[in-house]
Formats: sequence, structure tokens, C-alpha cells
Amino acid sequence: MNVDKNIAELVFTFFRLLRKEPLEIRRGIWQVFLDEALAKELDGWRAKERLFQFTFDRKLADAYGAELITSGSYRLDTILQAVQKQALLSRAHLPHDRFHEPSIRASMVQRLSGSAQYPTRFYVLNLERSFSPCLWIVFQISRITHHRRDTLYSISVHLCTGRVTPLPISTQLFVGGPPFGPVQRRVLSYKQAYNKLCRHIGEELAVQDQTWAEEAQEALEAEQRKLASFFEGSMRQDELAARQRALVENYAPRVLVQPMRGALLYVPNFCYKLMEVGQTERVFHATYDPLTHEVTSTERDQSSAKRSSSS
Repeated sequence: MNVDKNIAELVFTFFRLLRKEPLEIRRGIWQVFLDEALAKELDGWRAKERLFQFTFDRKLADAYGAELITSGSYRLDTILQAVQKQALLSRAHLPHDRFHEPSIRASMVQRLSGSAQYPTRFYVLNLERSFSPCLWIVFQISRITHHRRDTLYSISVHLCTGRVTPLPISTQLFVGGPPFGPVQRRVLSYKQAYNKLCRHIGEELAVQDQTWAEEAQEALEAEQRKLASFFEGSMRQDELAARQRALVENYAPRVLVQPMRGALLYVPNFCYKLMEVGQTERVFHATYDPLTHEVTSTERDQSSAKRSSSS
């Protein structure tokens, strides 16, 4: 079963935010209750409350009569419209207890020991838990010619480091609302972060296969030649110009990028105060990011002293 994970995650998140949990009644087929308000939101004022069955697989839709939700489908379009009408930006945090701290501690100490140039031991003196803010946005990317093909693209930017990556963990694991704990100060403004995401998408699109655009441009030029030939020697130049504009509107290849949903997500950090004992002794701080498995260290509160040869 070939499922667009971004579409599936958007659909499940949409229902979950409405406190409706789809139930998988058959492998690949889900069912959810639509109350009258939500039914009207999705299907218009005549709609009534009902059980809604859906799937992301065309074969299952044909076999069992479930509604197909896929790129370009009517149902995906109604869900996207409903999302746009709601608040575009929400807040959620990923609790620290989603991760096993003793395993994180052991992994970090092992990595620090492996990178040392001489036999060294590390002792954990203290642990502080904090959060870092990330701006996460789901964009709809539309490739438009005489037909339109829509895809969803999920991307996030770390507001403290500026790192742009796909969110490496499902948003289903996040808990609604801001965290109860210290939050690292962001370096990027929301405008700077959004512009950074837009530049990243532009760079990604620039290196993708452009065959669809080249074929659309060739079709446009062919239609323009036919039109020019038809009106050759004619005095109806205003009509020719109008038809040429209509051709460009209908055939010219273009890309439309729209933000569909965003969230300010707070991701956890494990901040350790460590003592390194080897040829020297020092106290330093190291922060472990459980999503990227990156370890960053600082030399704060460093108290380093050369050990004597007799010790």
C-alpha cells in the first residue's frame, strides 16, 4: 500500500485536534464519527452527522467503498479548507518522558569518551531539562499547467540554531499547549524563520525534475503558433491578444506554494553538567538533542587544572 505519509499525518492530526480518533476497522480503512457541525464544515449546510469511512489506498477504496483521500481528491481539499479556516498556528510540546533518559546519558558519555584523545572518564554532576522552540509548517505545493497537481511538504526550522529539517518525529507524540519548563531563547524571529523555510523550499524545487514544466512550455508554444496561424492576416487583433492571454493563464507552467498549517513546537533538550577526568579535570556543560542525537558542549563554569604526574 503506497500512502503519502504527509497526507495521512495531516488527516489524522486534523481529526485528533478536533478530539476525534479515527478507528482502523479494517487494515488500511479508518472510520470516524462526524457530528453535524463537522459534517457541515466538510460537506456543506445540508450535511448530517454520520460515520465517515476513509482510506489512502485506491484499491481499498474501490473494493470496500471507503472514501479515497489522496493528492487532488475532493475530501483532501475540503479538509485543507477546514484547516485554513481554523487557527493557522498552534502550540505543542514533546515531553521529556517520551525518551529514556538513562539510555541518553549512557550514549552521550560513550560518545564523549570515544572522541577523547586520551583515556578519560566523565561524571554527570547535574541534569536540567529544557525546551527549544521550532517553527513547523505544512506547505501545499501546486504544480499548475492545464491541470494541477498538489503535494504536501512538511518542514521545520529550529529557532535557536536556524537548522532546517523535516520534523524527525511524528506530531502525534506532541502534547497540546506550551511546556511547563524553561525554554531556550530563540535567535530567529518568526518572520526570519518563515523566510528561511521559503528559501529552502525554493532551493529544493530548483533541483527537482523540471520535465513537467518543459513539456507544458512546449505545449503552450505549440498552441500559440496555431493561434497565430489562425489569425494571420486578420484584423481581429484584440481577440488574438485576449486568446493569447487565456493560453498563458491555462498552459503556462507555474508553482504555487501555500502554507496550510503551522505550529510552534517545543522540542526537549537534556542539559548535563559534567566533570571530565583525564590528563586534566574540567567541568563543562553538554546538551543532548534526542531528535537529532546531536551533542553540543560549552565551556561554562570550566575549572581546569593540570594533574601532577604523581597523582
